Amino acid sequence: MKVYCSSLRLGLWGLLLWSSVLTAVPQNVAAQCPMCKTSLESNRKDDQKAVGQGLNKGILYLLAMPFLLVGTVGGLYWHRQRRFEESEERRRRILEN
Repeated sequence: MKVYCSSLRLGLWGLLLWSSVLTAVPQNVAAQCPMCKTSLESNRKDDQKAVGQGLNKGILYLLAMPFLLVGTVGGLYWHRQRRFEESEERRRRILEN
């Protein structure tokens, strides 16, 4: 069990390091939906800010969903792993007595 946990920790540290490197390196990105871009450009000329605010809220909504999903799955995994370790500790105590 310890070999599995240590390799899992090593993998998690590697994933954390890789994601921090990817987010720390600045990248020039011009990836926008053409429909959103033309909509914002046409509304910018008319001084309508409601469409831009709606698009910003939609982008934040789309950004939040993967974080919520990963957080939920990670939390459930952590909770289940903690319960498993507690049951293993109880089993070990019973076998020692």
